[in-house]
Amino acid sequence: MSTPRDLPPGIGHGPMTRMSVEAIQAVNDAAAVLQLRRSEAAALAARGELSDGEVVAVGLAAVQEWLHTGSMTWREVLSVRPTASLTQLRAGLPINRARLESGIRMVSVFDYFGLDTDARLMLANEPVGDYLFGRAPVQMKIIDRRSVVLDGPIIDGVVSVMAIRSGPCLEAAWRYWEAIVASAIPVEDAGISHLDVLTRRQRQIVALLASDLGDDAVAASLGVSVRTVRSEVAAILAALGVKSRFAAGVRVQMWDRES
Repeated sequence: MSTPRDLPPGIGHGPMTRMSVEAIQAVNDAAAVLQLRRSEAAALAARGELSDGEVVAVGLAAVQEWLHTGSMTWREVLSVRPTASLTQLRAGLPINRARLESGIRMVSVFDYFGLDTDARLMLANEPVGDYLFGRAPVQMKIIDRRSVVLDGPIIDGVVSVMAIRSGPCLEAAWRYWEAIVASAIPVEDAGISHLDVLTRRQRQIVALLASDLGDDAVAASLGVSVRTVRSEVAAILAALGVKSRFAAGVRVQMWDRES
């Protein structure tokens, strides 16, 4: 399905049409510079010549372990994600809630068009944390305002990540972040107006039900009891005027296309 991402403001559908052509171009230009600097740094890292950073993990499992361990000591994480699935959000949002409770500051920007309806709905109704929708073509994390985490070189056919502590790459990361935030919007501003009859938790449950999850999985994702989920599902069906969970999901998908 085509998206209005490159249309002038006010043309087409969806909340991101409020972004000006100039704002979109500013993000794209900053992203291009960051990609160039990242490629240069990755080439140096592959040769063992990276002086202002290092490869911190090789392989997906090692990357996840490094992020988990590192986040125990980080005080601030500024994150940019081009894509995310509902499955990834189900796993990640409870972890983020726990980190936020421990005192870490987190601001996360997701590319609006990199998420499907259910993932956007889940994020738009997340009660804890600072989440934004914007243009986000390059993934990165700025840690404690001192280093940027980016994709590293391919090592023996396996992906890696680098942490860059200074130099042109970190400078480009900050310019990219500032360009994104200048035109991003809070995720709650991108909701589906037809769902205003539901509470925030009910809207999240609708998003999870659309993925065919059982009550136990929905409860675990939201940190509530199964009894609460079942009670909320009954209220959702009544409010939407449908008789099944599947019909509720179809109704939401239709409303999202119309918004």
